[in-house]
Amino acid sequence: MAGLVNAGDDPAEHRRLAVLERYGIIGAPAPPDLDAIVRLTARVCEAPQAAVNIISADRQHQIAAVGIAPTVCSRSDSMCAVSIAAPGQVLVPDARQDPRFAANPWVTAPTGAVRFYAASQLHSPEGETLGTLCVFAQEVRSLSERQRQALDDLASLVVDVLDLHRHRQLLHHALLAADQARAELERSNMALEQFAGQVSHDLKNPLTGITGHAGLLAELPGVSGNTQAAAFVGRIEAATSRMNRTIEAALSQARTGGQLHLTDTDLQVLTQEAVEDLREELTRTQAHVCLGTLPVICCDGTQIRRLLQNLIANAAKFRRPGRPARIEVSCVNDADGWNIRVTDNGVGIPPEQRRHVLEPFARLDTGAPGSGIGLATCLRIAVAHRGTLTVDAADGGGTTVTCHLPYPSGMRN
Repeated sequence: MAGLVNAGDDPAEHRRLAVLERYGIIGAPAPPDLDAIVRLTARVCEAPQAAVNIISADRQHQIAAVGIAPTVCSRSDSMCAVSIAAPGQVLVPDARQDPRFAANPWVTAPTGAVRFYAASQLHSPEGETLGTLCVFAQEVRSLSERQRQALDDLASLVVDVLDLHRHRQLLHHALLAADQARAELERSNMALEQFAGQVSHDLKNPLTGITGHAGLLAELPGVSGNTQAAAFVGRIEAATSRMNRTIEAALSQARTGGQLHLTDTDLQVLTQEAVEDLREELTRTQAHVCLGTLPVICCDGTQIRRLLQNLIANAAKFRRPGRPARIEVSCVNDADGWNIRVTDNGVGIPPEQRRHVLEPFARLDTGAPGSGIGLATCLRIAVAHRGTLTVDAADGGGTTVTCHLPYPSGMRN
């Protein structure tokens, strides 16, 4: 049973069959260009018959042939199954005289028996042998040196056609996957818009109530004439106004598929708003926020305010016991963009944990309040701006978080 290989006993055959499977040519229509190649092969080699034979685990598949109808036969009956194990091109003037083929059914057949046979192997780019390009005849003969070289060259051309077919199939599947992903994204965006609309509705109702009551409170006799009480009411109204803008921005972002609204934004004003929203917490923790001279930058102001608010809140929360938190907010630019930095003098983050804390729901101190999504949210905001977020140790202890925002296209320092 010449040529029969048990793939289960041969790791090399396992690799060959795995590569062959990726071509997807067995049981599928053959690439049409192969017919032209086998006709040219027969003409160049002056042989009446030529074929492209692919050798699977237990079959020989003639996927293109001239002078013979393409057939499938047992691998044990295949002459090419023997040839794929040869060190190079096989040339047999008279198969009856070659011990490898003398007992082969193609040679011993009562009619149309093969005498002359020549085969060049089909080597994939991975170096695996898929099968052969062969020529054969019923009479004894041979090939000239030029014909032998041509047979090798045409075998390489067959592999090129098979590779083109494989990549066309890969492209087809990739386009199908892209279509499916786009359809899923459209469904996801629609669901996100509906969800954001519902959440906005649910949040706006109580927010409207707070705004209304703050207005009524401001008109009370005991408040309108009290400077401190009026200031408290003003803060409530300012906070509800900012919350309303945040809700509108979230809804707008959902409706536009998460597209940012980039505008020239005063980072100084943005940071002051974030500090105002955190005033109660900063006062309670005796945290002091130091603002450098902050520039006007191009960003989505609502998103960057959320980022600053999260970073400042984290710095206040993870302060050293018995030591007031000092939080510095600065921004410097370089050739590529702006670097917004929030530095604290808190407990710090161990080097091996600095990447982990950027993951959703990551919490180094499970006893501290919070859900562990603050830094993950900041990372998403930075990435949405095509930027980065890094966590480093601060000089003298504590943490520095840097958000790098690249300049918009066409803008340079």
